[in-house]
Amino acid sequence: MSPRERARIAAEQLPDRLKAARSMAGLTQDEVVAKADISSVTLSKLETGVNRPNFEIMIALAYALDASPNFLAGWDAQPNPSQPSDRRRLLIRLNAVANQLPDEWIDMLISIAEKAASQQNL
Repeated sequence: MSPRERARIAAEQLPDRLKAARSMAGLTQDEVVAKADISSVTLSKLETGVNRPNFEIMIALAYALDASPNFLAGWDAQPNPSQPSDRRRLLIRLNAVANQLPDEWIDMLISIAEKAASQQNL
């Protein structure tokens, strides 16, 4: 897929990503408008896909939503990669605990995880 095609797809997904980031930030449209210092018409048109943001507005929205511009552009799956998802937090916690275990316990954990994964694929 060409960079231009990827950009078109990202632009089509921007309205949904803006709404998702706003929802995850727990903000209303009015709150985003105030924080980003943009008009409510601008935000509405961006969230409906009528308009596309210029660079300055894109960055202002990222700051207002505490979201990565990479998320808004479609490059990241999480709005704020510095704030890991619940699943990622669990995996980080599991890894920290597992690092303290002897090898035989790690082997048992791997065996349990493989059995659980095979049950999920049934």
